Amino acid sequence: MTPGNPYSVTKWAAHALAENVRLLVGRDGVGVTVVGPGVVDTPFRDRRGGTPDAAPSMTPEQIADAVVFAVDQPAGVDIHRITLRPTGRVG
Repeated sequence: MTPGNPYSVTKWAAHALAENVRLLVGRDGVGVTVVGPGVVDTPFRDRRGGTPDAAPSMTPEQIADAVVFAVDQPAGVDIHRITLRPTGRVG
């Protein structure tokens, strides 16, 4: 995250929107989870310039595992937020 970067603002706007949705549907037993992955090794990353090969990244399967974890909770349990970052990466 860098100061003055609009990406940071839109990221927090997504969190606020998710919280608003949670407040609207939570009483109906619907959970809302924000999944915030860090750098993921995908073709999208490559098209955007990527990061050097030595920079740590995660696989799409690792992100999918986190999503399954959030969805697979018992009734009455809501995972609010999952932030995933590859180990060894700062920033």
